[in-house]
Parts: sequence; C-alpha cells; structure tokens
Amino acid sequence: WELLVLEKLKWDLVSVIANDFLAHILHRLPLPADKVELVKKHAQTFIALCATDFTFVMYPPSMIATGSIGAAIHGLTLSVNGFSGEAVTELLAGITGTEVDCLKACQEQIEAALAESLKQASQSQQEFSAKAAAYGGSQPTSTPTDVTDINL
Repeated sequence: WELLVLEKLKWDLVSVIANDFLAHILHRLPLPADKVELVKKHAQTFIALCATDFTFVMYPPSMIATGSIGAAIHGLTLSVNGFSGEAVTELLAGITGTEVDCLKACQEQIEAALAESLKQASQSQQEFSAKAAAYGGSQPTSTPTDVTDINL
C-alpha cells in the first residue's frame, strides 16, 4: 500500500548515495582513458567499505565518493595530468566544492578502514587455516547424516 500511495503522489524516495557521484567526478578528472574504469572499480570498493563502517555515517555521500576516488588514485599511485598527492586532493576538492582538510581527513579515514579490514581478513584466514589443520581437513566426519541412522 505504501508504494501505491507514493506512486499516486509521485514521490521519489530514492536517496542519493555515494555511487551516484562517481561518474560526474571521474568525468571532470583528467585521468588517462585506460585508467578511468580501474579507478571507478577501486572507488566502488571503498564506498562499499564505507557503507559497512559506522565512522562514515557523518560524511555526506559526495564526500565519501570524492574521498574514495582520492584513495583509489593514491593507492594505485596514478598521476592526474602531472598532479599527484596533495595536488590531486586539491583538484578533487575544487571539483566538488569541499574543503581540502575535510576531504583529506575523509580520505585518510578510508585508507585506515581499508588497512584495518585487510588486517582482520588476514587474521580470520590464519584462524581458519589453523582450525582446518587441527581437524585434519579432509577426513570425513563420523556424524550420521540421515535421521534414520540414529537409533533411539
């Protein structure tokens, strides 16, 4: 019913998310044509990471998108028309009309979240391999798999 009412009122409740800004920002960046898709893919990964971390809840979607693009360019060590590092951050801040300090803080927080996520993934992988080695890995279990195999 809610959808019917919204449709009759012609209300669009789709919220703006960080992914909506990617194409617009990337279009304004003077990136090499062969690197645009790579930067976009990395930025989408960063945006997905930000969506799972509560520390990014106070940032607007445009800031998360811009910080993700900056982190992707920084991580891929690309140069944008000879600009690199701080100059890319200033260029991105100029494109989106954000403050350089806020953008830099967001970008650093995104990179820190990635490092923490990779560290946690590495630890869980090590724990999984240790458990698999402790259980013998390929040995079949002796637990019955069918209810009729159980004698009460």
